[in-house]
Amino acid sequence: MDAESIFSPGGELEKVLKTYSFREGQLEMAELIEKAIEDHAHAIVEAGTGTGKSFAYLVPAMLSVMENRSRRFVIATSTITLQKQLYDKDIPLVMKALGMSEETAIVYGRSNYLCLRRFNEARNEKSTAGVKRSEAELRFEKWVTATDTGVIQDIPQSVDASLFLSYACDDKDCLGYRCPFANECFYYSARRQAQKARIIVTNHHLLLLDAKNRAECSLDWEEDAVLPGYSVVVMDEAHHIESEATEVLSRVYSSSRANRILDYLTRKEKRFGSASIIDFLSPEEKERGSGQRLKNEIAHLRTMLDQFDSVLSSILHSFPDKEVLFTSQFYAAYGESIKSGEGAAAELRRIGNAVSSAYVENPSESNELYVDLIKRYGASLSILSDILLDWIRFSSWDDEIPYSEEDYDGKPEIHLAPMNTGRVLSNVLVSHLDSMIYSSATLSVNGSFEYFEKRSGLWEEKERVRTGIFPSPFEYGKNLMLLLPQDGNAFSNENSIGYTEYVAQAVDKAIEASGGGALVLFTSKRMMKDVYIKLQDRIGNLLVQNERTPRSRLLDSFRKNKDSSLFAVSSFWEGVDAPGDTLRLVIIVKLPFTVPSTPIVKARSEAMERSGSSSFMEMTVPEAILRLKQGIGRLIRTETDKGVVLILDSRILRKGYGRMMISSLPECYIPEDAMLRNIGEKIERFLY
Repeated sequence: MDAESIFSPGGELEKVLKTYSFREGQLEMAELIEKAIEDHAHAIVEAGTGTGKSFAYLVPAMLSVMENRSRRFVIATSTITLQKQLYDKDIPLVMKALGMSEETAIVYGRSNYLCLRRFNEARNEKSTAGVKRSEAELRFEKWVTATDTGVIQDIPQSVDASLFLSYACDDKDCLGYRCPFANECFYYSARRQAQKARIIVTNHHLLLLDAKNRAECSLDWEEDAVLPGYSVVVMDEAHHIESEATEVLSRVYSSSRANRILDYLTRKEKRFGSASIIDFLSPEEKERGSGQRLKNEIAHLRTMLDQFDSVLSSILHSFPDKEVLFTSQFYAAYGESIKSGEGAAAELRRIGNAVSSAYVENPSESNELYVDLIKRYGASLSILSDILLDWIRFSSWDDEIPYSEEDYDGKPEIHLAPMNTGRVLSNVLVSHLDSMIYSSATLSVNGSFEYFEKRSGLWEEKERVRTGIFPSPFEYGKNLMLLLPQDGNAFSNENSIGYTEYVAQAVDKAIEASGGGALVLFTSKRMMKDVYIKLQDRIGNLLVQNERTPRSRLLDSFRKNKDSSLFAVSSFWEGVDAPGDTLRLVIIVKLPFTVPSTPIVKARSEAMERSGSSSFMEMTVPEAILRLKQGIGRLIRTETDKGVVLILDSRILRKGYGRMMISSLPECYIPEDAMLRNIGEKIERFLY
């Protein structure tokens, strides 16, 4: 049995799936992945909408599992929706087609699982106090007793999901396998299932966290870490890899994080007889009275952390932005001031070590789990100390990006982010795998994967990389019209007011012609708001993205009314699936260039310029192209969909990089005589 026999007409997939239709691109993609896994090679696969990429990577994965029982696959996605679709629908269907029965598992981040200990402690506390539970609490309790998974995603609409937040698993408060509820624990049940499974479905964040943990602890890849050991990874929606790797692989310090751990050590809890864990464990102290000394030292440490926060805040308040990139000039100007934090960092490490070593090696059986817990608190304090000291004495300009932003308490939060995610990913993940398969609808730039390879960890292993671009089977040339008005305006910061007026007029004209069904994608909330104010009384059924309305509810309203129009920014450039007449017009207001104002973008741009590269052509333009492809990808979602993309920013026609942008887009019909005066006529004639 191979990919060809499974996907071909009359093959195994057609036998179990009535709606199945043969797609040549799907078979070719599956064969490429099949060969890559067989050769212990990596693969980058760009598959257009409708290719059926999930089946195209699941089938080779399943075949490999059947042939090699020692191999474990991890399939990682960026959205829970796709995770559940793979686990609940696609994987069982492929298994049925292949006649196999294999253990699979789905693993979410820890905070998605209910902690039975926290839930039962709270319930018992209320019962003891004679507090009557509300109807909402009783419904939630009924769900807890009935659920098999304990994950927030499985809470029915009839149950108040906000109650879950009080009982979510917390790694800093978890007692692990020593917890009295360990055998019933939803999180550890999922992990036990994962240990037995040959195919694990998870998310990008957890996969990267696992790789980071293995690197920090020097774990073998056959050992268990955050995930059980694995040798092949399929990463779907892989266009997110650079931003997600930057987030997960960054090192972060803030006094809020340190104080949260100190709170765990000193707060009084019912489970400790209304004492703190330090007081509760006094019988296990190596030296009598060490716990009381620890509490006094912790109080002093809090003062030191607050004092350094004041020093740092006074410095950062002199900068105009809340996010500050720390440059060599910053260290030259403020180096002596921030060295005052070395004392706090040293005390943080000393107390971390003291907490870890204050208790006997063989505590009583009843206290063993709490001694283990308090040692983990100590280790976390030591890690924060290292990050703070590394930042104060920072010197690795080519490796990390030092910057700050405000945390949720409004206090300074220091980040040390990877400068080059590709090198880090190669070291902590890709080089350890038999095969890394990256898949998405948007990975190539002008037919090349070089931009993605440099950011995904594959540039360092080019000799092991296989690539393939598999266009959508839908008839884009017939069903998608791309309008590029020859006399359109080009955005510039100097003429933003005039450009906003131009956008309002063009959007009004285009939506009038389409009769609604429009998604208008902005790159600026301010411009979106200004255009909305100008058009809210002219366009019927007009929706606008805002902070008060959840994204899902806004999309639901848009889908239910096929003549509504939606103004949106940010996340709406991708993940919007509104097939049929609901969405027939996508308007790109401005080319989606990333402004080099954030510390990460600015630092990487400057590093490229120092090396003699053009950050605009080698980073800004490719990023904009992938973003543009995502935005246009919202339109044609089925074989019968038909629609128009209107790009208002004429830089795509007037600048040299515009040709690269256009050549990177799906094949479509582009009228050469498009002008502002006739866009309404062309839209109406094409659609109707």
